[in-house]
Amino acid sequence: PNYNPAAMVPVKGVGSRVWDQKGDEYIDFAGGIAVNVLGHCHPELVAALKEQSEKLWHLSNVFTNEPALRLAKKLTDATFAERVYFANSGAEANEAALKLARRYAIDHFGPEKDQIISFKQGFH
Repeated sequence: PNYNPAAMVPVKGVGSRVWDQKGDEYIDFAGGIAVNVLGHCHPELVAALKEQSEKLWHLSNVFTNEPALRLAKKLTDATFAERVYFANSGAEANEAALKLARRYAIDHFGPEKDQIISFKQGFH
């Protein structure tokens, strides 16, 4: 792994709290690092997950699905965006962002503007 896991092992979560194997309670300040901060076991999320679990669990990103289409519509209706890209990982999201930045630079400043600076050993 990239880093050592914490010494405590969470076994249960509710809202922003988690409990370890010994029953000690913690505030989960790291919940969903770089993904989401939805907390744990919210009744509405649990219900949505149970409902979806009886339909489809996972689809490759070569397919779309009805919940993704509904969310994309909500996002485009509420923002400046005309389209939405759902990435599978931080690496894919960053790759898409870099390609978008390069396309924007080429379209607005010319084909010589195609270089992107990155950091050696960056996380994604």
